[in-house]
Amino acid sequence: MSVIRAAEPRDAAAIVGLIRRLAAFERAPGTIALTEGTVRRDAFGPHRRFRVLLAELDDVPCGLVTLLDSYSSWAGAPAMTIHDLFVDEAARGRGLGRHLLAEAARLALAEGCCRLDVNMLDWNEPGRRFYRSLGLAALDGWLPHRLDGAGLQALSVPAGANGG
Repeated sequence: MSVIRAAEPRDAAAIVGLIRRLAAFERAPGTIALTEGTVRRDAFGPHRRFRVLLAELDDVPCGLVTLLDSYSSWAGAPAMTIHDLFVDEAARGRGLGRHLLAEAARLALAEGCCRLDVNMLDWNEPGRRFYRSLGLAALDGWLPHRLDGAGLQALSVPAGANGG
């Protein structure tokens, strides 16, 4: 039997395992710094940074969606971002991905969100087809950008602080 449910602190190890399998699928094994401790702190602590919905088959976690709270300044309303969506290969084809996203949509609507956003790898054609089948549309003209590591540190230095 399959179940979609909100993750709990006791699920931290399963969450880390699923994220590691997602990283392997995304051709980035060994890049995950996430630990059970950071999951407990950031998903279940007093200053929650993300939330997780789990898919289970016969009480075994086999998929997840991680969600971030965001905001649309143009709509003047909360929004939600899907950060990760993953279902173990052996559990695919049972509708779990769709059920995870449906539960995310219900949660977003219950919290007054105006939209649900997602980014995905450009080479993931099965994922693109999946999202399109559920009504998600690519945003023409928008390109995601990121600043991390040394670039993030460099930008944080006040102008002129290093002679620049």
